[in-house]
Amino acid sequence: MAFFRRTGSTSKAIRAHAARSAEIDDYADSEIEADGPGFALAVVARGTVVHAAGYGLADLRRGLPVEADTIFHLASCGKQFTGLGVLMLAEEGKLHLDDAVGKHLPSIAGFGPRVTIRQLLHHTSGIRDLYDEDGVKQVLARCERPANADVIRTYADLGCPMAEAGTKAGDTYSYSNSGYELLGAVIEGVSGQSYHDFFARRVFDRLEMKDTFSVPDRRIDDPRCATGYTLDDWDDFIEAGGNEFDGLVGSGSFYTTAFDLCRYEQALRTNSLISETSMAQAFTGGRTNDGDSTNYGFGWSLGVQNGISFADHEGDWNGFRSYICYCLDPALSIFVLSNHPELDLSEAADVAIDAYR
Repeated sequence: MAFFRRTGSTSKAIRAHAARSAEIDDYADSEIEADGPGFALAVVARGTVVHAAGYGLADLRRGLPVEADTIFHLASCGKQFTGLGVLMLAEEGKLHLDDAVGKHLPSIAGFGPRVTIRQLLHHTSGIRDLYDEDGVKQVLARCERPANADVIRTYADLGCPMAEAGTKAGDTYSYSNSGYELLGAVIEGVSGQSYHDFFARRVFDRLEMKDTFSVPDRRIDDPRCATGYTLDDWDDFIEAGGNEFDGLVGSGSFYTTAFDLCRYEQALRTNSLISETSMAQAFTGGRTNDGDSTNYGFGWSLGVQNGISFADHEGDWNGFRSYICYCLDPALSIFVLSNHPELDLSEAADVAIDAYR
């Protein structure tokens, strides 16, 4: 793979095709202010990093620019790593995708055989997402800074709460952050490692993704970590700060850089982390009990646009936003990481796709 070199702690931008990259640069200039929050964007085309650059500021107080190796929170785009971890353990025979989740999390064995790992991955389990107002209160009642064990205890106390009355597991598609946190706990229980250590040792260290990690990690204080921003009532940028649920893992607890995601892209294309068969499962949509497709794989949304088949995902958490688009044909991937509260990341990705496909 054609890659890049780093100089000190600051990355060099890559613009392998000046005219094509200029289209992305022009878009960025039209959408963000040089002294406001911004984004990093990387493009990998047929195994080569052809564009990687930052725009705007990573930290307004310090005036630090966004670089291609600025560290951002990945938010819900991190769900694909949870799907990857489950598939790794399935390949090793340590779990089966159609296992009842209660088999691996005894505290919720009362869910019975009807809620499976596969259903959690596809968001078809039907169980209530605890990120609604009442669910947040119920989780926080157990402690001020909840961990995944507190989510499990909440579900255990509630029984098997369905998102829609009168439905059963598999009836509907219902996006659930809490469901992916149950999967994060399954990875920890089956592997015997913390979620952080599992991915550090089995994915990020192996791929030399030196700036990618899941909480908790001391690198969260790295000066290259961007600051997330929201807007106040006067449309001024303010620092987003933390959230009580920041310690939960599984639904999106990763930090990463545009450059590191380029390394990850190579691993996906070459099936170097899991087999081609397992990768195909990750990119296959689930089905409800009546046979309807969910167009959601294992941490990936699936679609076709302008004749291009793709897997993508977006994320939004604590002033950070992210968008990943992995085109299945042609071999083209776009990574957009941002601390800007209003930028249309999928539009930015579309500009890059049009420039480089």
